[in-house]
Amino acid sequence: MEIRVEAKPLMAELNLALSIVETKATIPILSNLLLRAEGDFLELAATDLEVTLRTRCPAEVIQPGAVTVPARKLGSIVRAFSGEEVPLSLKTTPDRKLFLQPVGKRNEYHLQTLPEEDFPTLLDPSAEAAREMDAAAVKRCIEEVLVSSGNEDSRFSVRGALLMLEPESLVMVSTDSHRLTFCSHPVQTGVEAPLRVLVPKKTLVELLKLEGDGGLKMRLKDNHVFFELGPRLLYSRLMDTAFPAYEKVLNPATDKVAVLGRLPFLEKLRRVSMVADSKNRAVVLSFDPAGVLEMAVRNQETGDEGKEYETCERFEGEAVNIGFTVEFLIEFLGVTKEEKVSLKMSDSEHQTLLEPVRAEGAGTHKYVVMPLRLD
Repeated sequence: MEIRVEAKPLMAELNLALSIVETKATIPILSNLLLRAEGDFLELAATDLEVTLRTRCPAEVIQPGAVTVPARKLGSIVRAFSGEEVPLSLKTTPDRKLFLQPVGKRNEYHLQTLPEEDFPTLLDPSAEAAREMDAAAVKRCIEEVLVSSGNEDSRFSVRGALLMLEPESLVMVSTDSHRLTFCSHPVQTGVEAPLRVLVPKKTLVELLKLEGDGGLKMRLKDNHVFFELGPRLLYSRLMDTAFPAYEKVLNPATDKVAVLGRLPFLEKLRRVSMVADSKNRAVVLSFDPAGVLEMAVRNQETGDEGKEYETCERFEGEAVNIGFTVEFLIEFLGVTKEEKVSLKMSDSEHQTLLEPVRAEGAGTHKYVVMPLRLD
């Protein structure tokens, strides 16, 4: 293999690939990237056996071929040359090393490689029918559900998100057992009948990083989901975990409603959280009938206290005090983009429903949070 390639576009693709590679892979080949030169491009592939990325960048291919090379070493070297004005020359040597050098300069690097045959087999979904969707809408949906995606699998916690395609909408749901997010966006999905799959959290995180022209194409094949955006293909296994019956908690009974400006609410929660107890991270929201909200924090360990106040734009109902993990509120307010949010409550023992105030037809974002016990 021998190619010439510009460092900056190569580094852009390497950054995507490096986030797939495990930092401490137990199988040596998984620490490597597959480089394959053909036509007028260089293809890069990275995998951890669960999530795989295939991407490409333009290159002058002098000699086609393929090799695998240590991912982080290659990334560090290319990054160091990304400010150079000349392209990089990459070629394999007779002793199967990868020789890297800026064209016309004396700098040179030799990296140990492993054979292409050792790299896990890459899947090709091109024979399957693609469902094309608006990429921006899909990414917004993912951003909204990731905040409540679990970090471990249990009966009520799922380390991923339920993705449902309906003919004219995309629906995603996630839960970590303490909170649940439901979002629905009007999207033409290309399906005739509803489709339901469970996608791992890491796949969704990596999908957010992909950029490209045109719509996002989704395919299903052999218990895998494939996402294609521009020249990049990301795929992973689907989860076989049973997703909880989220419909039971999605619309809790409430008799109190508060509407607040999102940014002032977020700013004051961030300030008051600085003195929150390190264990339960609790903040108590106290609404009075006049619509004044008090946000109070007390650190049991140090005795520190903090209070902030905000006037609701609208409040309906009687006075109520409810405790929450402060980060749960901050994360919701940070991911939604609307100017106003509503809190629908009943009492300190039952779920609270938070929603951005949106125009009709702009989609749904419901965030259900369990309260903390107030002693």
